[in-house]
Amino acid sequence: MKLSLVTLFLLVPFLSFAATIKVTDLKGREMEVEVISYTPSTGATKIKRTSDGQIFSVKADLFDEASRKKIEANAPKPRADLLVRVSVGKRRKNQGDSSYMKEQTISASVAVDNDSRDINFVGGKGTLFLIARQTKRYSEEGSDYGKVLSKQSFNVAVEAGKESEYEAKPVITAYDSDRDYTNVGGWEYYGYLLILEDSEGEIHTVETSIGNLKKDVESDDTLAKKLLGLKQDSLVEKNLEKRK
Repeated sequence: MKLSLVTLFLLVPFLSFAATIKVTDLKGREMEVEVISYTPSTGATKIKRTSDGQIFSVKADLFDEASRKKIEANAPKPRADLLVRVSVGKRRKNQGDSSYMKEQTISASVAVDNDSRDINFVGGKGTLFLIARQTKRYSEEGSDYGKVLSKQSFNVAVEAGKESEYEAKPVITAYDSDRDYTNVGGWEYYGYLLILEDSEGEIHTVETSIGNLKKDVESDDTLAKKLLGLKQDSLVEKNLEKRK
């Protein structure tokens, strides 16, 4: 339901315990609100009146200058609309004269598109993990686990409407390609995990090709931070928990 600003001020108030700011419109009417969103370029403002919880979309210029400053200062930080793509290439060759041992070279790149109209993404940081899986699982029970082959970090700064790209350093590994009881082990590429943080160290984006890991991260907002603590060469379970 859309209401005019006049109606917004006249509705009967109810008790609320939410944190608020007091704003005043150009006619001198006051009310207490929470700022849900604010777009500086257009002045589009979404506020929740704390007296009854109703939400309204208005223009910031309907309020006096002091109130507009309060709105801007108390609005949630605008979040850039980023599209992140990870590309991984794998090349393999025989290791020496062996017919079963393979040398695998893994290359990766990360492209970040900022689809925002007016929100720059600056001061960000990306961390790319390349994960391998132990091939000895084919010949030895209890050997199905992984390893952090590579952990690489890079700065991310993308203006609105622009894109940037990061090329990771190639990684070389080796493994037994025979999938039977003769397998002597090695590390074959399994998947990637990319964690993108904003300038305040908050998680902005997580991309991964590993099983249900992305779903796990979405359901547990502390998991991505924990995963950032993984070190290169760490042994991990398939869900990237540290191997005990």
